Amino acid sequence: MQFYKSNIFLVAWLVLAAYCLAEQSYEIINERMESYPGLQETRVIADNLKIVGRERSMNGTLIFLDDCDNEHYKFDIKLYSDPNDDGNFKLLPMGVPRMPMCDGLRTYYVQVVQPSLTYGVNTNLPHIPAEGLCPLPKDEYYLKNLLLDTDTWPNQIPRGLLKAKMTIFKDDIDVGAGALVMKITDPK
Repeated sequence: MQFYKSNIFLVAWLVLAAYCLAEQSYEIINERMESYPGLQETRVIADNLKIVGRERSMNGTLIFLDDCDNEHYKFDIKLYSDPNDDGNFKLLPMGVPRMPMCDGLRTYYVQVVQPSLTYGVNTNLPHIPAEGLCPLPKDEYYLKNLLLDTDTWPNQIPRGLLKAKMTIFKDDIDVGAGALVMKITDPK
């Protein structure tokens, strides 16, 4: 059964990657960052991440109070769409299922987020090599004037507001979350 699930995941990922090769038909503007405390305790703090300036770049700090390993830490990413920009977000049937922290960083972070990062310039988040990094060290990480490079993102994304919410779990209990809300528009 595990082999079957991993094959479905691989096929879905390859289809998604094929869409990434096509020219993007949208523009993204960062709208806001949101932070959520953990259910019982907060071990990941993102409450001072903000969107600033005309370029709408991300700035602030992300604090991990523990080393995040595969044994205790997991995360998921849920995507929500609000096509009418009226605050009525609906959960989309795509996202990242809950998975061990280091595996998820190696699989998604390296391809989706890391291309936007330059160590010492716009972040102090560690570079994660192809073979992975485990654990992610506890630290206070900064983002400075960060704009996401969307070249590796899917070709088709719903228009309107898109919220990407990442929730971190320690021993399967929510210990903090953060979300980026973006406005997706047709190119001008």
